[in-house]
Amino acid sequence: MRETIAAYLKEGPTPAELRAAKDNLVGGFALRIDNNRTILDNIAAIGFYKLPLDYLDTWTANVKKVTAADIKAAFQRKLALDKMSTVVVGGTR
Repeated sequence: MRETIAAYLKEGPTPAELRAAKDNLVGGFALRIDNNRTILDNIAAIGFYKLPLDYLDTWTANVKKVTAADIKAAFQRKLALDKMSTVVVGGTR
């Protein structure tokens, strides 16, 4: 697992992985606002995080603008392999 994470931190997503992730997010956007509850949840998030009022209008365009370099930089800011711990759960048989 550490090797996989280290490789991702170094190389970032492949073009195919990035395209698939964007397609999934943009294609599923309508489901994020498909009823009053999810619309209200999004409005609450906009207020809580002080997001721009056009956040839902610009969401898909902003997702489409994300680059592999953006993702790589974000992962490098948030993950530190030297601070990760491995936890094994379960007993012996």
